[in-house]
Amino acid sequence: MIAWSLRTRLTVWYTFALLVVLCLFGADVLWQQGRIGLRRVDRDLDAFTDTLANVVSDELHETSNAGAAAAEAQATVAAPGRTVVILDAHGAPLAAKWNGLALREPWPDAAAGPRIWTAETPAGAWRVHARPQAFDADTFVLLVATPLSDVRREQREVQEAMIVGIPIVLLLAGIGGLWLASIGLRPITEMARRAAHIPLNGLEDLGHTDRADELGQLAGAFNGLVARLRAALQTQRQFMADASHELRTPVSVIRTAADVALSRAHRAESEYREALAIVGGEAHRVGRLVEDMLVLARADAGGYPLRPVDLYLDEVVAECRRAVDVLATGRGVAIDMAPAPEMPFRGDEALLRQMVLNVLQNAVQHTPSGRSVIIELSQDAAAVSIRIRDGGPGIPLADQSRVFDRFVQLDPARRGHGSGLGLPIARWIAEAHGGTLTLERSDESGSTFCVRLPRMV
Repeated sequence: MIAWSLRTRLTVWYTFALLVVLCLFGADVLWQQGRIGLRRVDRDLDAFTDTLANVVSDELHETSNAGAAAAEAQATVAAPGRTVVILDAHGAPLAAKWNGLALREPWPDAAAGPRIWTAETPAGAWRVHARPQAFDADTFVLLVATPLSDVRREQREVQEAMIVGIPIVLLLAGIGGLWLASIGLRPITEMARRAAHIPLNGLEDLGHTDRADELGQLAGAFNGLVARLRAALQTQRQFMADASHELRTPVSVIRTAADVALSRAHRAESEYREALAIVGGEAHRVGRLVEDMLVLARADAGGYPLRPVDLYLDEVVAECRRAVDVLATGRGVAIDMAPAPEMPFRGDEALLRQMVLNVLQNAVQHTPSGRSVIIELSQDAAAVSIRIRDGGPGIPLADQSRVFDRFVQLDPARRGHGSGLGLPIARWIAEAHGGTLTLERSDESGSTFCVRLPRMV
């Protein structure tokens, strides 16, 4: 299969469309010319019939013999190439000069009324007029006709002119279309050449353009696509780098503990148990980190389907509060939850539970001993809201936009106690349910995270 360039295809389609238009235009011109020619002939025949009627009237005033009057009138108005026939009221010829026209009987009578038609004969087409005409006591049918050879000749000449002219017009249009397509596509060709040499790890793009047309929109959209690809690639690289960094520490601890335990042939049971405890703790941390990374990876790939069920959101939050209360008690932190009305909701119960747990654990870990974490639930006709306020020192303004970034741990003292994926996973779960997770407020009295979920009923 021949691979034509876009320029060639545009030229071919343009030329084909022009051919169709020219053919339709030519057919319309021929049709209109035929109508105009017939109208001209009809006007001439009407005038000729009027003249014949006047002559017949004059002859009838001079003689009472209808046949003689008809013959005299026919002879008077006879014209080369024209048919002049005078019939009586019953269609019988009184005088006739056919001049090559052969009409089949029966001929028109007075009862048929006036008629105009085109008669096709072996010698060619004729335009025929038949008009009943009353003269005092007599009624004649005046039949006149003329060949359409001039009209048909004009149509053939126009047709021949089109047969010669249309290919010339198409050739010139094709050349002009190819030239215009080359000019019009030249910026796209230049953009394609520059795009082929754009590195994904650099800062180059197609450059700023002042064009306000479609090509300018294309260049702007391409630059935006390149920027998004670079951002996605940077995010992926950063994710891999952060994941490698987070995994390196526990893997190194596991390996060191195992090497130390196995460095001597015999050790006490307590030493082996201590080494296994270290290995187990770090393995648990690695497992949790890998599980969180898999959740985010599947979420990014769109392969984590929701399994919505009917539930009560206030019960889910209460169960999460009881689950985290053990961790909070060990840190000397209280979790207060105001009484909340029933909140029927439809969503993925497991994911919603993980979202609330992640935000609650984050709040507990940032709250000093002796202070409280407060949970507030509210609802309106459109959505339900979960607000979790910790008692921590607050988040610096410069870092508030980073709290939902992956592997971000703003408190250096807490490194090693989390993966920095809890809030990103919680935000993804909220967004997967059509809602939002935002940092609503943060100051020296603490930070408030708000989950707002639209009612999916």
